[in-house]
Amino acid sequence: MMLLGFTNWKDEKYKEIEDNAELDVAWVATMHYMKAHGLRFTGDYHQNGKNGAPYFDTGKKLCLSMRAWGALMAEVLDIPKDEKDERDMSYCKWAWWANSGEQILPDEGERHG
Repeated sequence: MMLLGFTNWKDEKYKEIEDNAELDVAWVATMHYMKAHGLRFTGDYHQNGKNGAPYFDTGKKLCLSMRAWGALMAEVLDIPKDEKDERDMSYCKWAWWANSGEQILPDEGERHG
């Protein structure tokens, strides 16, 4: 599965990934792509931004909850888990409230592949 670019969460041109095995592959592909391209943005942008949802050569897009996107970003940015806190809240900042200046968004209409 190859990540080709980013689109709007509501873009009906791409079907949403629903199969768990396919979701796992898309997660890893997105994580590697974002690391390689230095992208980082919140779950809020993922759902509500112009180009927040990654789409793939399968004709499908990755649509996550804001919390799940924050967890993805915690992996992308290698944010360590808080060993003192069993709840592991490392995803929170990137789920909802990272500053706009900290975010690096995909270019409008960005397409790679």
